Amino acid sequence: MWWDGLFRPEPEPPLETTITADYAIVGGGYTGLWTAYFLKRKQPNADVVLIEAQYIGYGASGRNGGWLMGTLEGLAAFADNKGTLPAAARGQLNTLVSRAGQVLAKEGIHCDFHHGGCVMAAARNASQIARAHETLAHFQRLGFSEDDYRWLTPKALTARVQVANPGGAVFTPHVGRVQPAKLVTGLARVVKALGVRVFEHTRANNISPGHIDCDRGSVSANQIVIATEGYSEVGNPLHRRIIPVQTGMVVTEPLTDEQWSDIGFHDNETFADFTRAATYLQRTADQRLVIGARGNYLPGGRPQHALADTTLIAQYRQRIALDLFPQLRGVRFTHNWGGSVGVPRSWHPHVIYDPFSRIGTAGGYIGEGVGASFLFGETLAALLTGESSELSKMPWVQQRALAELRRWEPEPFPQLGLKATMLAFDAEEWLLNRYGESLPARAMGWLCDQLDPH
Repeated sequence: MWWDGLFRPEPEPPLETTITADYAIVGGGYTGLWTAYFLKRKQPNADVVLIEAQYIGYGASGRNGGWLMGTLEGLAAFADNKGTLPAAARGQLNTLVSRAGQVLAKEGIHCDFHHGGCVMAAARNASQIARAHETLAHFQRLGFSEDDYRWLTPKALTARVQVANPGGAVFTPHVGRVQPAKLVTGLARVVKALGVRVFEHTRANNISPGHIDCDRGSVSANQIVIATEGYSEVGNPLHRRIIPVQTGMVVTEPLTDEQWSDIGFHDNETFADFTRAATYLQRTADQRLVIGARGNYLPGGRPQHALADTTLIAQYRQRIALDLFPQLRGVRFTHNWGGSVGVPRSWHPHVIYDPFSRIGTAGGYIGEGVGASFLFGETLAALLTGESSELSKMPWVQQRALAELRRWEPEPFPQLGLKATMLAFDAEEWLLNRYGESLPARAMGWLCDQLDPH
């Protein structure tokens, strides 16, 4: 749906010769493009090359739910020994959305950006209320204030979003909505105008210090960035260090003003409920409701290249929408698509730069990379140029070899583990909906707590 009717320039020609560059970037998604952008802003005369195996925005950057978030998955991993996130790190996250919005405006990237915040609601059963309060307490322990994360009563929740079972919510202003394909194509236009050489349909078959062998050419570069995330396949140093987990969306037809008055989203807030399977919704600029949820796992740990998901997966996401908003009954769902997000073994994202091999990477976003890629691209650019800045001292930055990033267990263990986890999550949801806070539901909840990597 993001690509429907969107103007797409002719693809850049593939690399078919041997070239040299100051910086070579592998991957034409948000991380690669933001890194290229900040490199050229810091060093306008630098020769920056970006290669992409398919086309710009092919992977998660062109398929995602459009949440530009001022947070990272697994923040507790970056806390100090008192359990608090350093003040400088909190400052970077709290200003991320507004800073990104300023850059988008400055560069004329029109991607339906709206800084409306996020409502994370207890919206299906009583157990979600406990999870919501624990989430708020988690952010408070990390050092965030009431201005960053605050409680919404059921009445205050309903004033924003009219879910079927309002039990209260956590609200944060640190999220903005974007149209993902418009963002990635607009950003590509800007970096090309800055002089970045882009080669599409150019696969990197082998990446080593100072050199990238491609399918029809090669690049010699002083420094290299690997920005392939969940599409890090065989031949990539990140293969099996970042594995692809599938996520996807369905979307309604455009809704009328009357329908929106019955649903809410009046400030274009993003929305999630506290189901363990991670839901994410937004109201689009053309008045549709997008509903996303993750995550299945393809056999062998393959990324998802096809756009369309199965009818069964689409029906599951439609049921989520109708459970939350019975007002949608009779509304037509027009699109169903999916893709892969990158999941590291640590279950939290990273920026890694090896000063010896002069290779860097950023990723492991676990589906929360739209905003993080802005911050991490800027961070990589500072590390690559040797700039001493607050960004390079953030707790998610590591200066070490990429080979030290922990590998996942061999197949089929990740597939079996994720499948068992998702089955347990589904069983808990079924028990809660059918029997409420019964002993079996609480027992299944305990098991899910043990399985949940977060």
